[in-house]
Amino acid sequence: MSVVETKASRALMLAKADEIATAIADSEEARRFWQARAKMERHDEAQKLFGDLKRKTNALLTLQERLGEKHEKYQRIQAETDALWDRLAEIPVALQYKAAQDELNALLQEVTLILLARLREQLPVERGPRQCGSGGCSGGAADRAVCIDVGRCGVVHGGS
Repeated sequence: MSVVETKASRALMLAKADEIATAIADSEEARRFWQARAKMERHDEAQKLFGDLKRKTNALLTLQERLGEKHEKYQRIQAETDALWDRLAEIPVALQYKAAQDELNALLQEVTLILLARLREQLPVERGPRQCGSGGCSGGAADRAVCIDVGRCGVVHGGS
């Protein structure tokens, strides 16, 4: 394949990827996500709890990696995380936001998995429990993560 053909093929793939991205952005799942997010932005308590939950969850993943799940500090942070979830469960806006976020993330993940399924025989694709971090893939609790090759994380985040 010539350089011109390769560039044209690449441009076509990127154009199709852009079409997929536009379709996702225009989807019912995306519309529900943005509506729920707008409601969340007007609910100070839910915002604070989600921020706290995000910080605790990140701490939990770090502790799990460094100390293990049986460690006292991990258990304490896990209990605090559970308590935050319980408080969020009492706020309908928070539940709507979480459901919309999960729904959008599921759509994004399905698209990613379809692409990877079609490429699995040609590329070194690894699927497993991974957490996306600044250094690429690392062990974690995100059971829907997909990694292509070592250190290239393909985790799809629904946003928060």
